[in-house]
Amino acid sequence: MRTMRQKESLQGMQSLERATMTLRVVAAKGPSGAKLADVAEATGLSRSTAHRFLGALVQVGLLEQDESSATYFLGMELAHFGAIAANRFGLRDVAYASLARLTERTADTIYMSIRRDYESICIERFEGDYPIKTLTLDVGDRRPLGVGAGSLVLLAFQNDEFVSRAIAVNAAAVKANWGFGSSELFEFVEETRRKGFALNPGRVAPGMTALGVPIRGANGDAVAAIGVGAITSRMTPERCANIVTWMFEEAREIEAKLTHLAGPLTAQAVKRLARSGVRAR
Repeated sequence: MRTMRQKESLQGMQSLERATMTLRVVAAKGPSGAKLADVAEATGLSRSTAHRFLGALVQVGLLEQDESSATYFLGMELAHFGAIAANRFGLRDVAYASLARLTERTADTIYMSIRRDYESICIERFEGDYPIKTLTLDVGDRRPLGVGAGSLVLLAFQNDEFVSRAIAVNAAAVKANWGFGSSELFEFVEETRRKGFALNPGRVAPGMTALGVPIRGANGDAVAAIGVGAITSRMTPERCANIVTWMFEEAREIEAKLTHLAGPLTAQAVKRLARSGVRAR
C-alpha cells in the first residue's frame, strides 16, 4: 500500500503535469491568447479543473488574464524565466559581438538557436537595417528539429541514430504543420551535411530564404546554430556564398571563446560554463 507521503508526491506530480499542460496550451495560442474552453479541450481536463489551474497560474504571475475577453496570455514572470533559461550556456553573452557583426554586415535578421531534445529553441534574434524584415522566429520559439535553417543544422550535425530518432518522433507534427515527409527530412539532412551548412529556400515561409551554420562541440556535433534570414530576392547565389563565409568566421570565433572559457566543448564543459555565469561581451 502507498504511504501518505507517496500519495502526496503523486498528487504533486499530477498537479505539476497539469499546470505544465495548461501553460503549453496558452503558449501555443500565441498573441491571440487562450480561452478556458481551449485549455479544457486541449488538455482533456474538465472546465472546472482547467479554470482552477488557470487561476492558480495567474496568481503566481505565470499567466495573465484579460478580464474583458476572458482570455489568458503568458505572464511577464515567464519572460523573466525565459531570459535566464535562454542564456543557459552563456551562449548569448559569448556570441553577442559575433551576432552584432553579422547583423551589420548583412543588414538582415540573425538568429541563434540551441537544441532541447528533439526541438530547436531560438535564444537570440538581431534585426538588421534592411527595411523588409523576415521575422519568422521570436526568442523562445520552438520548432521540431529539421524545420528551418538553424533547426536543420542542429539536426544534421548529430549522429545518425539521433537523426533517425528525431525524425521519427517529430514526423506527425512536421507533416501536419509544414508538409514535409520523413524522406524529405532525411534528404535535407544529407544535403546539409554535404554542403556543411543549411539552405532553406522558402520551405517554411514563402518568399524568405535562410542559411544556417553549426557551432560545434569537441566531438563535432552541433551545440548551437547561427541563422540568417532575408527575402529571397536578396539571397542571390553569390550573396549567399559571402554570407555563409561570414557566418563560419563568426561560428569559429564563438567556438574559440567558448573553448577558452570552458575548455574542450564537451557536454560537461558546457555545463560548467552555464554554472559559472561568465559574461564575455
